[in-house]
Amino acid sequence: MTGVLLLIIAIAVLTLAAYADRVYSEMGKFLAREYQENLDAWTRLVEPGIGLSRDNIALSCWVLRQSALGCIGILFGLKFLYKPITTGSVAETLFELIVVILLFDRLLPQLFFARTRGTWAARIRVLFQLLFWIAMPVTLGLSLLLSIASLAEPDQEHEDDSPAEAVDALLEAGEEEGILEESDMTLVRNVVEFGDKVVREVMTPRPQMFAVSDTMTVAAFTDLLTEHNFSRVPVYSGTVDNITGIAFAHDLLQISDTEAAHKTLRDIQRPAVFVPEPKKVNELLREMQRAKQHMCVVIDEYGAVAGIVTIEDLIEAIVGSIADEHETSAEDTDEPLREETGVYVLPGSFEVSRLRDLLAEETPSQGDEEENSEAPELRISADYEATTVGGLVSEIAGHIPQAGEVIEAEGLRFEVLASTARRVDRVRVRLVPTKPNAE
Repeated sequence: MTGVLLLIIAIAVLTLAAYADRVYSEMGKFLAREYQENLDAWTRLVEPGIGLSRDNIALSCWVLRQSALGCIGILFGLKFLYKPITTGSVAETLFELIVVILLFDRLLPQLFFARTRGTWAARIRVLFQLLFWIAMPVTLGLSLLLSIASLAEPDQEHEDDSPAEAVDALLEAGEEEGILEESDMTLVRNVVEFGDKVVREVMTPRPQMFAVSDTMTVAAFTDLLTEHNFSRVPVYSGTVDNITGIAFAHDLLQISDTEAAHKTLRDIQRPAVFVPEPKKVNELLREMQRAKQHMCVVIDEYGAVAGIVTIEDLIEAIVGSIADEHETSAEDTDEPLREETGVYVLPGSFEVSRLRDLLAEETPSQGDEEENSEAPELRISADYEATTVGGLVSEIAGHIPQAGEVIEAEGLRFEVLASTARRVDRVRVRLVPTKPNAE
């Protein structure tokens, strides 16, 4: 009778430990909704009341599970103390043991995980707590042994590949197999890089920002919009550094011509939302979606206006340039114009990171360089602070170059096509062949 009671207790412990072990093994995975409900119920209702860390609980589950399996095996083996050992009795015992293990270590925990929402575990949380604390001495000893074993492991000579590098490897394999096209690869890369971008990289900078004074009349603003075709315009008071709101074009439809003549933008502007330059674009996109906000004003570390960012800017960081019916000229976009192999005409606002990717496709591989001694050596150093081509050219030159000025550096020739006293507007970039070393 005692043996049967011990077997029932061991089976119950095995079932509960196997269920909890399954919960921890599935954490961090993409699961169906009903499976995810088990994890949520465990982390919300059970785990906080146990009083142990997640790592200790997970290890205790494993200890309890293995201990219960060992006890069940021993209890089944004790049957041979009371009856002779024969081929038939051994086969019968093994069959019973396999059935018990499959049923209570595999099938029943899986049934609880797949067919329930896990709230039942909260009702017996005290039982889980008791079991885990009973197993704690063994768990702590095992944790100590694992820590000692980890100290004896040799250091990794090479760091694991970053997620971006792993994605690049998968994309290259997909391209070789003909599964992915170039446009598909570009889109996937943009999605992967999107989480690393900050607002500074995608915003419309202050020199290119269109803003109006809050003293402008609604009538004058209406005439201005017929020329510029903007749906939202930042409104400032005094200087552009003092943005007071955003004027919406569709708000003009509700104002009569008589009112428009004397009303100013101060009367119709809506509050502006300000965001810092270093903010992650993926976080900003979620915030703008929740707030139904389409435009934010970007400020630098000193509180001055650095530019504006719109939902369109964030989406373009993933899918590329989006031109509407008012953006028909290629020169009005950030898209590169390829004149010939290794030669591109770029706007000054073109990102340096995109330039690296663009010219990397034009740069011969290592094997090609061995055959061609005049292969260009492209190395745009990461030490430059500039994030745009115009800023890079100015940083290399040490001043703001004028139209017609040519600068060579980093295996590239930069020819300034258009510039002002404050910035470089357009640049022709050419890969420069390197001369073979004289022997």
